[in-house]
Amino acid sequence: MVEAKQPTVFDSDQQQLGDVYARALLAFAADAGNVDQLVDELGEVVEAINGVAGLRDALESPRVGVESKVNLLDKAFAGKVEKGLLHFLKVVGNKGRFDCLGAIASSAKTLRDEMSGRVQAVVTSASPMDSEVVGRITDQLSKTLGKDVSLQVLVDPEILGGIVVRVGDTVYDGSVVNQLSQVRARAVKRASDAIREKLDRFTTSE
Repeated sequence: MVEAKQPTVFDSDQQQLGDVYARALLAFAADAGNVDQLVDELGEVVEAINGVAGLRDALESPRVGVESKVNLLDKAFAGKVEKGLLHFLKVVGNKGRFDCLGAIASSAKTLRDEMSGRVQAVVTSASPMDSEVVGRITDQLSKTLGKDVSLQVLVDPEILGGIVVRVGDTVYDGSVVNQLSQVRARAVKRASDAIREKLDRFTTSE
């Protein structure tokens, strides 16, 4: 899977609470047999809340009462997300921890991947990469890590040469990065050779 979104950075308190709430959600989801559904829907809820002007501020504000927050959640998500997730969101609201919802969603995805033998990886390059290169990088990472890799691709023009590979808090050393850079370089060379061959045929035919 390829995404173009920049990962969100959370402070230590948010991340710690995010882990606690995420583990509780996944324990409930595992019992209900719908882990993927709840984790995916939670991510969609976070996006929806961030996309509605004023909703995130209202849910996070200590000046807005719990009952009002519950009503907001019902209006926004009742019938649109699984009932267990809606109840979970209300618990988070009752605890006044909506500021941690993004961290909860991030932790839930990471824990879900660990349970499934998958791992999230982020590859940042100076320019966009085509699907063939992304596929080769994913395969290389899967072999290196010994796990299925869910790959997020970012573009940062300030990177000078090659790519940067991050898995969790780990940035891989030059040997792995160089291997992946070589994969990209070979793909670029093949494309250049193909173009050169076509030009040669064109000029020869004249």
